[in-house]
Amino acid sequence: MAVREAAWKIFSVPIYIKILGIGLLVTLLFGVVTFYQLRVGVYRTYYQVYGETAASLATALASRIEGMVRESDISAIDHELELTMEAFSGVRYVVVQAPNGAILSHGFTFPQEAPPDLVPSREDLCASCHASLQPHELPVDLKEVSHGLSLSRGQLRTYRRDAGLILEITVPIGLGDLGHVRLGVGDRMIIPVIETTTISLLWSLALCTVAGLSLALVLAYIIVKPIHNLVNATEQVRHGDFGARACVFSGDEVGQLSESFNQMTQALRIYSEEVRIKEAARASLIGRIVQAQEEERAVIARELHDRLGQSLSKTLLTIESSCRSCLHRKDNCALIKDDIRSMIDEVRQLAWDTRPSILDDYGVDQALRRYVEEMSKRVDFPIDYQCVNQPNLPRMPNRIEITLYRIAQEAMTNIIRHAQASRVSVILIQNPEEACLIVEDNGRGFEVAAVEKSAKPPLGLMGMKERAALVGAEFALYSRLHEGTTVRVRVPLNGSSYGD
Repeated sequence: MAVREAAWKIFSVPIYIKILGIGLLVTLLFGVVTFYQLRVGVYRTYYQVYGETAASLATALASRIEGMVRESDISAIDHELELTMEAFSGVRYVVVQAPNGAILSHGFTFPQEAPPDLVPSREDLCASCHASLQPHELPVDLKEVSHGLSLSRGQLRTYRRDAGLILEITVPIGLGDLGHVRLGVGDRMIIPVIETTTISLLWSLALCTVAGLSLALVLAYIIVKPIHNLVNATEQVRHGDFGARACVFSGDEVGQLSESFNQMTQALRIYSEEVRIKEAARASLIGRIVQAQEEERAVIARELHDRLGQSLSKTLLTIESSCRSCLHRKDNCALIKDDIRSMIDEVRQLAWDTRPSILDDYGVDQALRRYVEEMSKRVDFPIDYQCVNQPNLPRMPNRIEITLYRIAQEAMTNIIRHAQASRVSVILIQNPEEACLIVEDNGRGFEVAAVEKSAKPPLGLMGMKERAALVGAEFALYSRLHEGTTVRVRVPLNGSSYGD
């Protein structure tokens, strides 16, 4: 998991950084490899030329002293060695050895940079240098290195001393029967040249790196700028601005994507406009239907109360008058009168449920208070009602009061039918900016997501949402199994809402 998270973070680096990183890595990798190859090539070239020069020098010296070796003219050989070392300053030592390894000449002084295998001991060089050579291992301070060079003549050995690299060339004298010449040259002359070349290569590498990074910056800007523009346009569309457009900088893949995005947003804008028009028509139709329902409810409530209720009351008075004048009073007269009184109460309650007149006369606060009192008489659990508002507030618009009342009525109906609650609270909060209705219970609850996604969502829930949407209210439903249910409706009350 930790590796996956680390990989996710690495791959989530912005494209701009990725392009710069790739450009930097490619530039550095190419530069380092090129620098290494050039440096190795320069070293190899310089040392090859240096070695060939030393081999030519040793071969020429072997040719000059061939006769001197035959005649055993050591002083002449010493003189030739001194001339050779004076003529070529890079020569560190020259040694002439006999076929049996004995040193015939090393010049007037024995060179200190000569390899120790030329002598068996350093204690008495002059006494021992002309003795028979006994080869032995190189000491610690003399490390033989791989030169990777191949000369056209002679044998080559390279080793490193404190003073630098030594190239030792061994060439035969004559056919080799007279011995051989061992000539060692140092690299102190070519090191400054190589260092100068190396510095030049480093500067070239630095310039290439800067150029590579500059090109990477330009490439990153060319690629990332349209993407950023496209992302910004996408964010605008996500927030509902379907008029947002992405700038098309070129005809490449990103440009084609931007063009397709613009076409998509254009189609979305047209579609959203059509949906808005249809939604406005639907909302207007629903609003008219609700208004017509409320008007019809008011008419039915008045008819129930004024006509049917008055008719039943008149019938009750007639029966009571008849019963008082009746010579033979029957026992069922009292039952008939009780039934008619019950019918009158039911008609009044039905008229109240259909459209309470107190809602139109005194507002939603008194209507809800009266509704809660009436409902408390019908159920076996307490129902609390509270109204929290600032003093001297004007009444809310009639359509908002009706909406809040109907939502509270529907919520209470659902609680009584399904919640199995033992306590219910109804709270109305009003301030100059908004009104809020809260209906909550401690019943069995339910999973809101499962109910809303069901094939047939409850009509009561849909009705509450539709009513809230008609007045621009925010409807929220919170519920979990065995944790009760809360219905919350928040209605904005701006200046234009009052007096509607």
